Amino acid sequence: MKLLKNSITKTIKFSLIISLILVFLFTIKGLLLQFLGAALLIVVAIICILLFFTIFGPIILGVLAIGGAILGSFLIIGIIGWFFM
Repeated sequence: MKLLKNSITKTIKFSLIISLILVFLFTIKGLLLQFLGAALLIVVAIICILLFFTIFGPIILGVLAIGGAILGSFLIIGIIGWFFM
C-alpha cells in the first residue's frame, strides 16, 4: 500500500489515463476521416452514373476530387492544430 501512495505512481497512472483518452480521440478522428472519404466516393459514383459518363462526368469528378483533397488538408491541419494548441 505504501507504493500506491507514492506521487510518482499517481503521476504515471494519470499520464496513462490521459494517453488512453488521446488515443481514443485520434482513433475516432481517423474513423471519421475514413467515413468522409467513403461518402465522397459514393457521391462521385452517383453523379457519374447519373450523367452517364458524358463530357461533364470527368469534369465534376475532378472538381469533387480537388474539393475532397482541400477538405482533407483542412482536417489534417485542424488535427495538428488541435494537438499542439
